[in-house]
Amino acid sequence: MKLWKLKRRDFLKGMGATAAGAVVSGNSWALNRLEPIADTLNTEYLYRNWEDLYRNEWDWDHIGHAAHCINCMGNCGWNVYVKDGLVIREEQIAKYPQVNPNVPDANPRGCQKGAIHSTAMYEADRLRYPLKRAGERGEGKWQRIPWDQATEEIADKIIDIFEKYGPGKLKTHQGSGNQTMVRQSGPSRFASLVGGIQLDGFTTVGDLITGAHLAYGNPLESFTSDAWFDADYILLGMINPNATRIPDAHYVWEAKYNGARIASTAPDYNPSSIHTDLWMPIKQGSDPFLGMSFVNVIIEEQLYRKEFMKEQTDLPMLVRTDNGKLLRESDLVDGGSEEVFYHWDLNSKQAVKAKGSMGSDDKDLKLGNVDPALEGQFEVSGIKVTTVFEQVKKEAAKYTPEKTRKQTGLHPDVVRQEARHIANARKAIIMLGYITSSYSNCLYTAWAYALTLALTGHGGRTGGLDTSWVVWNHPKWTELSTFDGKKPARYEAGGLGEVLRGGMMEGIRNHFDNKKLKERVGFDIDEMEEMIQESIDEGWMPYYGEIKGMIAVADNTFRRNKMAEKYREEHLRQASELYVNVNVRMDSTAEWADYVLPAASHYEAWDLRTQGYHRFCNVFTESVPPVGESKPDWDIMALLTKKIQERAIARGIGPIQDGDVTRDLHTIHDDYTNNGQLMTALDATRYIVENSPEFGGVTLEEAAERGFIVLNEHAGTNQPLQKDQPYNPFTAQTDGKKPYETLTGRITFYVDHPRFVKLKSTVPTARLYAGPDASNYPLHFYSPHTRWGIHSNWRSNKYMLRLQRGEPNIYINPKLAEQRGIKDGDRVKLFNGNGAFFAQAKLYPSIPADSIMMEHGWEPHQYIHRRPMNNTHVTLLQPLELVGGWGHLKFIYAKWNANQVIHESSYDIALATAEEIADPRTI
Repeated sequence: MKLWKLKRRDFLKGMGATAAGAVVSGNSWALNRLEPIADTLNTEYLYRNWEDLYRNEWDWDHIGHAAHCINCMGNCGWNVYVKDGLVIREEQIAKYPQVNPNVPDANPRGCQKGAIHSTAMYEADRLRYPLKRAGERGEGKWQRIPWDQATEEIADKIIDIFEKYGPGKLKTHQGSGNQTMVRQSGPSRFASLVGGIQLDGFTTVGDLITGAHLAYGNPLESFTSDAWFDADYILLGMINPNATRIPDAHYVWEAKYNGARIASTAPDYNPSSIHTDLWMPIKQGSDPFLGMSFVNVIIEEQLYRKEFMKEQTDLPMLVRTDNGKLLRESDLVDGGSEEVFYHWDLNSKQAVKAKGSMGSDDKDLKLGNVDPALEGQFEVSGIKVTTVFEQVKKEAAKYTPEKTRKQTGLHPDVVRQEARHIANARKAIIMLGYITSSYSNCLYTAWAYALTLALTGHGGRTGGLDTSWVVWNHPKWTELSTFDGKKPARYEAGGLGEVLRGGMMEGIRNHFDNKKLKERVGFDIDEMEEMIQESIDEGWMPYYGEIKGMIAVADNTFRRNKMAEKYREEHLRQASELYVNVNVRMDSTAEWADYVLPAASHYEAWDLRTQGYHRFCNVFTESVPPVGESKPDWDIMALLTKKIQERAIARGIGPIQDGDVTRDLHTIHDDYTNNGQLMTALDATRYIVENSPEFGGVTLEEAAERGFIVLNEHAGTNQPLQKDQPYNPFTAQTDGKKPYETLTGRITFYVDHPRFVKLKSTVPTARLYAGPDASNYPLHFYSPHTRWGIHSNWRSNKYMLRLQRGEPNIYINPKLAEQRGIKDGDRVKLFNGNGAFFAQAKLYPSIPADSIMMEHGWEPHQYIHRRPMNNTHVTLLQPLELVGGWGHLKFIYAKWNANQVIHESSYDIALATAEEIADPRTI
């Protein structure tokens, strides 16, 4: 779309000048060919009047600031150029200060997806006005209505739900598209006030690296990207930064130029693997076996560092040999703590209490005069014990590189070589992207890699596990978002809620062979269901059952969820009373709403965003007014709460008791706006900026002028964010000897919870993922993030489509294509027990011959027959991620609960017939 408007009088003026020049020159051919000009500076230069038109195109009225944060981890600051009330283009701010003169700066930050936002915000799918469904759900018939009518009707329906069913039947989920501070705070604050069901945003989409929480007690403590630069070993474990971490990937390659060894484990020769020192083409989903092979080599060759193991890990903790339980104070003392544990001290030759555990009064990791034994058999008060390390050694002995070659496909010499590189590195980092969590064995992958690093002394400044996320300390944002915790929402385990409420068990049973599944992953479907129910019954994981209404904000849930049509049908059946969608565009989820409320885009609202890859908070300055009648999310919720309060008072509804909390619909607007002080997104932005210690007292005007704020030392959650140093995780533990947020206060490699015992997973071990061998379909399938969108956002943008095939396409190895008679560009059918979908074949020699790959995020309407990939995709839940009641293993929002794992499915492939493409009933 050409947004710069050439005014008609300027066009005619320019044309007149050109024509006159041609006539004056006396050259009749000057109208259809260029006339040679000897003196180009001469004022009679024939075409010079066009220069003003050209210059006007690159003129603007003012410059605003923003970023593009619909679930993008980049968080790149951009200048937004505005002319005649329209955004005409954007450019990277590129003025972030250099933190350390010895480390490359963070500039310029940006990618092709950010550079087209000025067109995306004006495209045909943009929502401009409140809409009310005028036909059946999903029929596409809408009535434009005013805001007052929309909010009043929605308010009455919400009150009706409260009156009929009580609080707790309204799902108020907001998705990963709501990651800016104010945009997130509005719906979240509303959910707190009404007690809405809020699913964990990480685990709904399968992005939580639970193995990191299991080990460290915090999966959200990681490296800023500039901390990669001084590493001398980086393993791209399950991440493709050149495609998915575009603004930060340069630090990986600058580290390489700085002398680091970069290795990659990826099934395909992806855009990052081609630049590494070593590509290890691992078989899909076998990553835990590689991790355990590293552990095996490190232990066998005694490459481990005892000092780190003794102080920082639970490897010296004592384990009872009779029942396999950790030795606790309660075993030795009547009324003793269940959360105090023991070492065997080599100096005093006796068991001593380990400091730093959850039950210990002494909260540090300093060993003092204690020298904990790592190996051996001992007796404590008649109880025979050994160490966690002895248990780890037994398990690791099963995973020699020779034995795991069958699973990984990697030569043992290569595995041994890389284990030695990790052990000998000064600073080693193993990077895990969000695809790690897409497998049922993801917990084992991260846990094994964490053990690899801990054995070799890599933690804090010497490296560790990169989990692709750092959460900064923003107390005022948290206060605003949660109503200061006074009226909590109903926070729910994400994968659990989606699978159960979405009726996905039917698809799981259609897809997997129960016996084969257990051989692969360690449990079958019946056992998984039993363990799910146990987790709910025991109160380990919250699940609030069926809903009666739903308010969805910035979440394309009907596209992204597995068994998509079944999921949608179940949700619409349950949310029979009300379904409201707050959205920027008419996506595949908004299409099915009762009411659609148009939200402002990132260039149209005041807001803030930080993200842990860097230390800069980007400022959004409302560069242009919102398109049509769209409004910022904060303002939408202010309008809705105002109407709920008015209608509650008119209907005589006072306080409603909700367990220990009172829901005050008759004062909800006063509460939401803090008695009128926080009416708009601008008010909320100012409140956060000017009251947050991590922003150092900057005013909103100062922040808006610059376009970003540099975070200060208060931003660090685990330790201060140093002014002139990259952020390395857990230095408070390695340097300051602060305990980890784990049961034992140390990096955890032993869990004696009954479910871990049942699944033979008390120590790090390896499991396969489901894949083809657990079904009747022969091809592995995986769906990485695309370079041409952020999930479904920008997937239909014309500029993004021009950079690729322009329609859903599937990557196929030429060998597989030849076997099936498929040529590049053919229409193919992908099918399994849950149905089929069509895509264009794209031959790709870099992928294994027994795999197919499809970048995710295509909208259903972009597929033939509107049947998307996710209709046939199934999921599983990992029962270990549903464990609770064991120290740090309990439901913690964004830290510990079950992922909706998404890469367990398998398929077969065939050429699509003309009949199938023409008529969906033939499939």
